[in-house]
Amino acid sequence: MTGSAHKSLVVALGQSAGAPRAAVDAVQLHGLHSLIHGAPATSTEISRASEIPLTEIQNGIEGLLSVGRIEVDDDLVLGVGGLTLSPTNHELKLPTATMHTWCALDAVGIPVALGIDAALRTKCPQCNDSIEITITDGTAAASTQVRLFLPTGPCENVRADFCAASNLFCNDEHVDSWRVANSGVVGDVLDLEATAQLGRDMWGGYVIDE
Repeated sequence: MTGSAHKSLVVALGQSAGAPRAAVDAVQLHGLHSLIHGAPATSTEISRASEIPLTEIQNGIEGLLSVGRIEVDDDLVLGVGGLTLSPTNHELKLPTATMHTWCALDAVGIPVALGIDAALRTKCPQCNDSIEITITDGTAAASTQVRLFLPTGPCENVRADFCAASNLFCNDEHVDSWRVANSGVVGDVLDLEATAQLGRDMWGGYVIDE
């Protein structure tokens, strides 16, 4: 997949059914930054921070729910933009909190794009060995071995259709073996540098000067 095609994927994953774009962006921006500090935001808090009417923010949340791009518990945003309080296979230790992410791309891309420190821990789906990556000031530690499988098939629900297969592997051999056993899953293989760049494309708009 070319760089332009990867950017098209970024756009596709950013779509939400029938919701106001400004409200969707506000929910993701302020919801994500609240989670980075370990505290899930409410719709009222997001409305206040964004100066967007509460009804529009609630419509934005509903739109994100329809395409699997948010987790909520009553009025609390427990997961959005790839970051979540719910346990997953991808643990992300941030300076402010220990979180999880929906997929391995999130775990690399979010701290890289926001320029923050993080320690990522996940598992290779092929051998189940632990994979650990340190990110310092938004730069991922160099690795010539780790590979990301990037799903490129149809995606109606981000968490179900994309995140379930977006994982890091120990090396090319392991991702190749996994692809043979999972031939129905379409996608590309990215090295860590390309994964980080895709993360910048996807989360670059989430930077807040604090």
